[in-house]
Amino acid sequence: MKKIVMTMIALLTMTAAVAQNNENGQRRFQRPTPEDMTNRMADQLKLDDKQKSKVLDLNKEYESVLMGGMGRGFGRGQGGPGGQGGFQGGQQGQRPQLTDEQRAEMQKQMQQRQEKRQEYEKKLKEILNDDQFKTYQEQQQQRRGRGSFGGPGGPRGQRPNM
Repeated sequence: MKKIVMTMIALLTMTAAVAQNNENGQRRFQRPTPEDMTNRMADQLKLDDKQKSKVLDLNKEYESVLMGGMGRGFGRGQGGPGGQGGFQGGQQGQRPQLTDEQRAEMQKQMQQRQEKRQEYEKKLKEILNDDQFKTYQEQQQQRRGRGSFGGPGGPRGQRPNM
């Protein structure tokens, strides 16, 4: 009897611990800070202290660009009825249809992010030496090849139609 009670207590304790770390059965994505990104770059690119300081300032300046526009724009859970933020229509499991205005706005935002990203890389190139910048570019190419959800081009290996 004592073993059963102890087993039940252990199970309840483990369940409570898992529930605290895994709210609603979903993994929470924690956005990296500019400091996190700088530390990772410092390790991977072997930055000296002076470079690390300059890269940190640059990462703070371009934080919104480096995050890929996360937390903004069009997507679920952002305003609007039913958590469908900027989208019109669409049900659970279906791809909502964008209006022409929304599509144009998305294209404009993508172009602006791309221009800002190019500015960032130009300034980064001034901080890094040639070997470091080459390594950085290779890492970015590998990251882009994986797609935003870890597979080639996205969650199902396809690019979204726009």
